[in-house]
Amino acid sequence: MLHNRIEEYCKEFKLSAMLNGYQSIADDAAKESLSYSDYLLALLEEESKQRAQRGKAMVLKTAGFPVLKTMETFEYKSSSLNQTQLQQLSSLAFVERKENILLLGPSGVGKTHLAIALGYLCTQSRIKTRFMTMADLLLQLESAQYMHKLDNYLKRFMQNRVLILDEFGYIKLNEAQANLLFQVINKKYETGSIIITTNLPFTKWKEVLNNDEALTAAILDRLIHHSHIINIQGESYRLKQKRKAGIL
Repeated sequence: MLHNRIEEYCKEFKLSAMLNGYQSIADDAAKESLSYSDYLLALLEEESKQRAQRGKAMVLKTAGFPVLKTMETFEYKSSSLNQTQLQQLSSLAFVERKENILLLGPSGVGKTHLAIALGYLCTQSRIKTRFMTMADLLLQLESAQYMHKLDNYLKRFMQNRVLILDEFGYIKLNEAQANLLFQVINKKYETGSIIITTNLPFTKWKEVLNNDEALTAAILDRLIHHSHIINIQGESYRLKQKRKAGIL
């Protein structure tokens, strides 16, 4: 009867961790002769811990990372990157300051790895994050516009404090697509953070953005204003691995 009543109250107040752990915590409290207040504190701490873990898992799940990458697995020795700068970015102060990160460099030097690793750190601090390739973003924007739901889509999309847009520069945008991208960047300007990976220097962005000089300038102005620009040089990791394997 006592267990049933405890179970009912825990379910009513959605205290799943307390329901699953109250008996073992009670046994430990009895062994250590803890007071009722100490026992209650232990219950609340366990509930808080489990909720934090569930929160991290949910934010990570909705981030949409294609694979999981971390800062610890990045090959600093093979890169031109400043490790101190990356450690500073890992503090996630850029999120609080609503700053952007622009990762530039040729294919295979670790841009996407770093973008995902920083995004993963954000999820572990329960910061809503969304990863998308530029192609997928444009596809969803065009679909939402076609169904006359663009405003609703942008409203939901902007609830993410950090947007990671991967592979800018691999496809050329038409006029409508370039304008849709501008809407995303304009709405996020000084309200959140954007992380972009690109294989193009800024001087080449106009060629991707429908050769629209004014639009390109407007997008770059908003991205660069509060930003960390990281230019990565080096040989492609993928080609390097094939060379080591004797394939190249």
